[in-house]
Amino acid sequence: MTPLETTIVAAIIAFGAAPALALWWWMADSLKMKVQSGRNDDDAAVRTFVRVVDAAKESLVVHDDGNKMADTLYDNNDAICAVRRQLENEKALRIRFLFNEQADLAMVRALRAEFPSRTEVRYMRNGRPPDDTHYKIADGGTIGHLSDHEPGQPERHFKLLDCLATKPRSRTRVFGKYLKRFEQDFGSARTMAA
Repeated sequence: MTPLETTIVAAIIAFGAAPALALWWWMADSLKMKVQSGRNDDDAAVRTFVRVVDAAKESLVVHDDGNKMADTLYDNNDAICAVRRQLENEKALRIRFLFNEQADLAMVRALRAEFPSRTEVRYMRNGRPPDDTHYKIADGGTIGHLSDHEPGQPERHFKLLDCLATKPRSRTRVFGKYLKRFEQDFGSARTMAA
């Protein structure tokens, strides 16, 4: 090879390798993320919720329909006990709920009575938005549960994303849009029925 050809080959390799290395560096952290997905029912939803709650040390944000359905996790004793236990153990933990509907839910009653300064509940002004994804996200994305379903359906498509071993940038990539939307919607939501 001539020196010019060697230079051209070296330049091609360098210009090809640099973006590949940058992409690898950016995405490699995602390999540490544990993802579970599928369909779940009310019992599985409670177990998944408890898993997210158990990971929360500073914050837990919850966006859901909040309607009164048979076997809703918000009336489930195991779920209520898990939240109560986590709030007792983690003194910095604050929980915010954003529901599409206002209903008499045992979890809301219990947390408002026992932890009023660390629990906040608000309701969407215009009910359930179209294409509404529900989520429960601990500590800015260390672990989170995403689900979607039609109103009133007990079976849901879900993803549980465990990002405990990932860097903050990966957590932001996965949960950032949900957390941003939560803050916007929570800021304009009402605290009680109008």
